[in-house]
Amino acid sequence: MKKLMLLCMVALASFAMKAQTGKTLNSYISYSTFNVPGDKATPYVETYITFETKSLTYIKNTDGKFNATVDVTVLFKQGESIKNYGKYTLKSPAVDDTATMGGYFMDMQRYQLPNGTYSIELTLEDKNDMTGRPFKVTSDITVDFPERLCFSSIIGLESYSKAATESECTKNGYDLIPMMIPYYPETVGKLTYYCEIYNTKKQLGADEKYLLNTYISTFETGTKLANFFASKRMNAKDTEVILGSMDISSLPTGNYYLVLEARDRNNEIIGFNRFFFQRSNQNYHVDNAVLASINIEHVFSGNITSIDSIRKYIKSCYAISTEVERAYAEELLKTDDLRTMQQFFYTFWSSRNSLEPEKEWKTYYSQVLRCDASFSGLNLPGCLSDRGVVFLKYGTPDRIVQSYNEPGAFPYEIWHYYTLGSQRNKKFVFMASDIVTNNFILIHSNAVGELNNPRWTNEIYHRTYDTYYDYNVDQHVEPDSYGDKALDYYNNPR
Repeated sequence: MKKLMLLCMVALASFAMKAQTGKTLNSYISYSTFNVPGDKATPYVETYITFETKSLTYIKNTDGKFNATVDVTVLFKQGESIKNYGKYTLKSPAVDDTATMGGYFMDMQRYQLPNGTYSIELTLEDKNDMTGRPFKVTSDITVDFPERLCFSSIIGLESYSKAATESECTKNGYDLIPMMIPYYPETVGKLTYYCEIYNTKKQLGADEKYLLNTYISTFETGTKLANFFASKRMNAKDTEVILGSMDISSLPTGNYYLVLEARDRNNEIIGFNRFFFQRSNQNYHVDNAVLASINIEHVFSGNITSIDSIRKYIKSCYAISTEVERAYAEELLKTDDLRTMQQFFYTFWSSRNSLEPEKEWKTYYSQVLRCDASFSGLNLPGCLSDRGVVFLKYGTPDRIVQSYNEPGAFPYEIWHYYTLGSQRNKKFVFMASDIVTNNFILIHSNAVGELNNPRWTNEIYHRTYDTYYDYNVDQHVEPDSYGDKALDYYNNPR
């Protein structure tokens, strides 16, 4: 399976626990929020913890088969106050032979929580690995179900069926089996999903209708994909159950959102939610016939006649390119085919602004010049550096901490965004082995779709502390010498 990006927050949190033996526990956690509306509304959080079987230690049971055992503790806190929790021992499905096992298994739990913002702390311990240590990860979670129209989380489904009896998998009469990881290879041709919409009758009136649009947009730019769109008129209800699927057989490799939005009779958006997923589709390629049909004499890119210039411009777009666009561009730039480069460059920008592609490009290029002025290093344009890519994708951060002379630490920067679309309080940590080259690499972020490394402080302080072999229970380096401030800067941006 293709190597996944490490995702965090609503889409996916991914992490690994490394024991002193070198054994690595690979686990992924995601969560969703739902509501049971009424006079006494009862919001709840569903957690999904997925384990890679090969990363656990299996021992023989009394039946002659093998099981892994994991101690799980989940805490939902506000400050130091615990609002709900789960503490249990989880046994894996039994296997006959550990030499041939593979794949994943999932544990799902539900926790009632009133509206509010919480920190979720998850601790895992492989009980069969005596040399291992517990691993703890924390994240923020918001439960927000107002009395107006609102959406639950959207969950991707492996499968669903009518429920014969009630179980932990049952929701509104259906047994739902969530996707363990929101990753869809070319062998999967459909994206099946579940969602709930609340309070449309309360907000719109019992006899009103509204429009439900379902579409796929690119993660990098939010561009709606015209071939992946559906619309349906809906009757107002207290709770609407959405159980649908979308054909993604022709969806290219890339990172995407499945978006559900409700619009009123004035075509105003009155509610929406989205689901992040990754697609791998090696069968899809850029259509050269479509490119060849573009008359470059009638489009703005035809005026770019220097092959060095257009190569540079195409490279500068990598930050906001899909995987397919980037792969195609890399092959194209190995040639001297100026005409195809002009055609590709026009298609790239017309797909983002069909009415004014040149204006869209010029606006973007002004930001590229800012990146090149601020982030360029030895033989690396600023727009291709990690800081440049983040800047071009997300814009100017609200706060930046720059620490270049902290004792015991490599130079680092922490960028803080108050909002990134529907995400809140997102941070990016960059580190350099020196400041002479100005090459700061991204080592951690809590934003969806970005590199997530719970042990990022180990990277920063590795020049002084032998951190890779001496983790504490939180997997963070917390040196007690004067001036070690990275974690404080991260938690309390200046």
